[in-house]
Amino acid sequence: MKYIVIGLGSLGREIANYQTKIGNEVIGVDINMRQVEAIKSNIAGAICLDSTDQEAINALPIKEVDAIFITYGKDFGISVQTVALLKSLGAARMIVRTISSIHETVLRSIGVREIMTPERDFAAMYVAQTILGDRALQWDRITDTHHLYKMKTPEVLIDQSIETINLEENFNIRLVAIERLIEGKNLLGMTQKRYEVINHITNDILIQPNDLLLVFGKTEDLRKLASL
Repeated sequence: MKYIVIGLGSLGREIANYQTKIGNEVIGVDINMRQVEAIKSNIAGAICLDSTDQEAINALPIKEVDAIFITYGKDFGISVQTVALLKSLGAARMIVRTISSIHETVLRSIGVREIMTPERDFAAMYVAQTILGDRALQWDRITDTHHLYKMKTPEVLIDQSIETINLEENFNIRLVAIERLIEGKNLLGMTQKRYEVINHITNDILIQPNDLLLVFGKTEDLRKLASL
């Protein structure tokens, strides 16, 4: 897939680098040449231009990419101008970082449907880690009340079957998948450990010591599981 990332600060760089690592093609854009130089060798391309300049931004392959990320973290005005300009040029999908509730309201009023709130999401993740301890490895907000977590397996569940544990009945939590540590040979014939996803969950599966659980539910219910 192909993406444009506008704004190559810390968030923009992380998005661009991660998308590249998983095999996607990314063009990075920033008005600051130092930001462009810092990332250009890591991604498909990086361009120095003013995202509020119609002539400059019209040179980008706006209609050829799957989505455009706008990641400005300080300037409300530049973010809104950039989004409005991209929309007028036919950008189909934009994912935009907001810096305040007013900013979000303005963006939604001009038709932006996908919003990033990294500070709020980080705060929620920090709270989750405080509640769940070091078992919480990764968090994704699905709704305001229900979240998806990757967590270390509580010791008490090891060697028990999915049927015996019955997370939905006992904890009101849904088990989405299991990441299981396996050993295999790499291309050089060396033994290598890696995690493999088990997404077809059957009742006879036994939980193993290094399993990571992908679970869906409310934080208060997940806390009960983490405290076992």
